[in-house]
Amino acid sequence: MKKIGIAILSLILVYSFFREFTLMRALIVLAGAAAGYGISCVPRRAIEAMKYPLIIISFATTLLFFFYPKVAIPDAARMAVVFVSFYAFAFYLIGIEDKNQDFFKEVTALSILFFSSGFNLFITGHLIYLISFALALICFLFILGRYRIIAFIAGYMLIACFMIYRQKTGILGSGLTGLSEINKYMLLGTSFALLAISFAMIMKKGGFLSMLPFFGFLYVAMDILLVVGMKLSAGLLYQPVLFLAVVAPLAGTMMRTEGGRA
Repeated sequence: MKKIGIAILSLILVYSFFREFTLMRALIVLAGAAAGYGISCVPRRAIEAMKYPLIIISFATTLLFFFYPKVAIPDAARMAVVFVSFYAFAFYLIGIEDKNQDFFKEVTALSILFFSSGFNLFITGHLIYLISFALALICFLFILGRYRIIAFIAGYMLIACFMIYRQKTGILGSGLTGLSEINKYMLLGTSFALLAISFAMIMKKGGFLSMLPFFGFLYVAMDILLVVGMKLSAGLLYQPVLFLAVVAPLAGTMMRTEGGRA
């Protein structure tokens, strides 16, 4: 029953964003729903094994941009960089709860990943995505009790804000156009409902497959709150395909956990 509820809330979340469906949008949503269902059927070890390939791809992208910073990047590749940067960091972050490494090692690893993701976003012109991501990360670390790391992440976020300013990119804009009040409430309501469900899953079971959707929907909810409430000039809501690409794996992971196969 909860699996059906998660699927319904996820579809409402997507519907609230797209509002009016064209044939292309309907196909994109169907592709996202199929991807979410497919992930819900993937074995746990296969999902966890994606950690290292994603981190390697993220570092490889950083090296490519370091040596070829002016390489031509199509829009699809830019969205792929944002997707990989988010999930590479998220997969490693979820694992620190089980590793119990010392403070220096945790800060060093998270700093390297954060700067790698930030550099990739900077080159692609999407560094502003790091603001909502960093705020979600700070909240997540606070919940985990990693209070000393929060100061480092807050400092990195300030550096990112300075770099955004240097790029002459406005942090606040006019907001999404054509988004009615009811759609705003639906976006905020469904995102925080999914966040609450994922948090309840942590309290009940814990583990990787519960922590990943919680951090993911924490980021999604933070992004929606900043874009809708504070009119952040860029975010997931400005990129429909990227928004769906981030949400679909999170919903699929939640449904898999609830399905009893974790």
